[in-house]
Amino acid sequence: MDVRTTHQSGPQMRAVMHELRRSMPPEDVVTIANQLPALERGIFLQDWRLDEGPIDLPDADTFRARVYERVKAHHFRVESLVQDVFWLWNEKLDPARSDRISAALPDCLKSLWPQGSP
Repeated sequence: MDVRTTHQSGPQMRAVMHELRRSMPPEDVVTIANQLPALERGIFLQDWRLDEGPIDLPDADTFRARVYERVKAHHFRVESLVQDVFWLWNEKLDPARSDRISAALPDCLKSLWPQGSP
């Protein structure tokens, strides 16, 4: 992971969370939100509206590009940003919560989730 300061990690995690949220149906957004600790849940749901339907997500590369568009003006490109956020969630959450998040991810992003237990 190549995130050097909280000035980078906060906006980068928010970018992954908000783009993930845009890519999922509301019931899956709520499933993931309910697995996150309170602060992260608040960031994940910040400014979200239930009537926002998912946008088309053809593949993981499209998702990565969309995340990069959210952070490029202020941060250097982090190739593994999505995997870094998923790794952190998998590492810090209990296995049951981690499994529920992994199961709720769009199919094209499941390969980015860390394999095995923390």
